[in-house]
Amino acid sequence: MKKLLSFSFAALLGLIISSCTNEAPMDTDLYPQTVYIVGAHSRIINADLNIGNEVDTVNLSLTVSGNRMLDRDVTISLAECPEAIDNYNQREVSAQARQYRHLEKELYTIPSNEVTVKAGQIYNTFPIYIKPAKLQCDSLYMLAFKISSTSAYEATKTDTVALVNLHLSNKYSGQYYMNGVIKNVDNPNDSIVYVMPRRLTATDDGQTVRMFHYNNEWQEGANNDYRPTHTFKITVNPDNTLSLATWDKFELISGGGKYYPEQKAYIIWYEYRENNHTWRTKGIIYKERKNNTEQHAINDWMEEMSNKINEDY
Repeated sequence: MKKLLSFSFAALLGLIISSCTNEAPMDTDLYPQTVYIVGAHSRIINADLNIGNEVDTVNLSLTVSGNRMLDRDVTISLAECPEAIDNYNQREVSAQARQYRHLEKELYTIPSNEVTVKAGQIYNTFPIYIKPAKLQCDSLYMLAFKISSTSAYEATKTDTVALVNLHLSNKYSGQYYMNGVIKNVDNPNDSIVYVMPRRLTATDDGQTVRMFHYNNEWQEGANNDYRPTHTFKITVNPDNTLSLATWDKFELISGGGKYYPEQKAYIIWYEYRENNHTWRTKGIIYKERKNNTEQHAINDWMEEMSNKINEDY
């Protein structure tokens, strides 16, 4: 009986305490609210710029941490800090490698250095307008921003600088693989069959990418990411046929093929001169797949297209 009375008294005491307050845990701040740039903790925020657009937009997200919705507007001011790019180069980039550079002022605009997260909202965005067609695909561009002031709450004490790494892109660029064969035109028995990763780099416009042929032999410390004698451009025409052109010193004779948008793949052929011989390359370039199911599907498609490649190219 004593145990029952003791339990009843404890339960009653709990009800009395809970009735004295109407505050639920989510009605109070469980930890201090701070203002921060989303992604700044990772140091590098990667942003793709579509080179086919006259102006493209990069958005930084500003938010206030906390377990409750904001009960007031919070205005946040951002300031550029290009010195953070120099610091990053010194700490993280080899002295022999290409250095990140601050984007030239005439290539971007910022409509306002302030952004307001409204009461009841979670975040707001800080837009940066950039002219991607003016960027060089062999340069490494960055922008750097930090929070300079807030109208309420404090900025986070750590990871306060966001480094925005700008990448040129278009719908044909990205990580691909080349299933190809190279043959000596004068001696077809002299041939190489290969499968190699290919990075197709957006350049010129929204329809063109740059690719290197076979073994690129790029070395750390080079001022570009290609070997001048082994690099060419692929342009996808309105009818999805391909036009090829040399990028630098690659002795391209002719070439062509077709892009298959459903498969995100190219059938390609080209002839070139090297070591006083004419060589012919043909094959399929397909975009990197996300999983084994997608890889099996593209493998089946390439097998189906093998006869077409042999007959038409």
